[in-house]
Amino acid sequence: MGAEWSRFGTSNPSKRFKRETDDTVDAANNRTQQSLFTGIDWSRLPYLVLVQVFQHLDNPDRYHAALTCKSWLLTFSSPALWRTGHFKLNTKYSQSLISFVETMGKSLLHIIADGTELQDGDISSSNRFLSDLLDALLTANNRKLETLSLTNMRMLRSPFAYPRCEEKLASLLENQRKLQVLDLSNAGLVLCEGLDLLVAATLNCHTTLHTLHINGLVNQSCSRALARHSNFLLVVSSLSKLSHLQLSHAYLSDTVLYLLAATACNSLRVMTVHANNLYDCSIRTTPSAWQALSSACPALKVEVLIQPMTSVYCYYGVSVGNILTPSMPLHKLHWIFARTVDKARLQHCFQRIAANFQISLRHLHIDLGLFEDSDILGDFFKRCHNLESLSVKLTTFEMLGEFKVEQQIRRAIASHPTKHVCNVNLNGRDVSLTQGWLTSFVGLLARVV
Repeated sequence: MGAEWSRFGTSNPSKRFKRETDDTVDAANNRTQQSLFTGIDWSRLPYLVLVQVFQHLDNPDRYHAALTCKSWLLTFSSPALWRTGHFKLNTKYSQSLISFVETMGKSLLHIIADGTELQDGDISSSNRFLSDLLDALLTANNRKLETLSLTNMRMLRSPFAYPRCEEKLASLLENQRKLQVLDLSNAGLVLCEGLDLLVAATLNCHTTLHTLHINGLVNQSCSRALARHSNFLLVVSSLSKLSHLQLSHAYLSDTVLYLLAATACNSLRVMTVHANNLYDCSIRTTPSAWQALSSACPALKVEVLIQPMTSVYCYYGVSVGNILTPSMPLHKLHWIFARTVDKARLQHCFQRIAANFQISLRHLHIDLGLFEDSDILGDFFKRCHNLESLSVKLTTFEMLGEFKVEQQIRRAIASHPTKHVCNVNLNGRDVSLTQGWLTSFVGLLARVV
């Protein structure tokens, strides 16, 4: 039988039939794929489809796609495509970009500019770019911005920067009617300039503004004066829809908390407090003020970032206790240690935090630096019963030090009466609590080797 089938090139007809069928299917698939790219006029895609495609591209890819044909170029110039403008202030000045903003400025809803990567040599040109950008927006008479984010504006701190942008920014804020998000973090302005911007922003948008970020709005020397100024208190008392507030610890006071309790009742949900200057950190708030705010806003969650400015002095104990006031609904604590650490004061500070916030504290992120006393850390972790996430970073030169900290974390979480599931990250490494310590140690050893 095999000899008879050999005439057809195979000893089995079923194998030959299967091979011919596979070849036919592959050829059909190839023809289908070719027709997808050669049989369709891509320039005639529907407008709405092109808009959806362009919205998933970044600006350089949008520009290259616009060079394909006239219909794609028209879509590229469509106002519906340009609702958000992202600007970096470390790039070279571009007149074409300003011209584009003048054309599309009427349709922009979200403006985001950041000066994080700004260098000292770029201050003059970047300040000119920001000034022309604000001029273009004012010329477009855009009154429907929803988001305005101007963060890390280092050039605003320079007294030699020309032209000044604060007055133009204040005019732009005064023209708005639907502003919802305002972020002026780390502007470092003088007191009068910062107050002018806040008053301008809340002039017509005090009922629409729900997110306000003003940490570092004014320089350190003006922080306390801002907290006591009548215009600042007037701004706070007008924000009836405020849900997210981010500010420096120096701006806090009992008066501010009571005003928020009366104004943002049931609307304030997240408050982020930045504490950077701990060497001039006096008591700003009292437990009674926090109790009033917590009662008025039961869903409020407070997040605190503690970061030292220098590493010369030990700031633990009293200063951190002044920031973390009892009765504060502390939900998240991000604590960056200084290099110089007093062990006794640190232990006392941990005890106070655990005693006051062991129920409310859910997320803990600490940068220990060179501190490696695993016993103190283990006792602290044991008393924080409701942790959902724990992130620990330490600068250790020995693998044994990191492993000791991991062991204390494992013992602390295992001893929690609630047996709450906690996500643990140690030096950027996820620690699986379901695995034994030996497996984790072998993984740590492999990473070091």
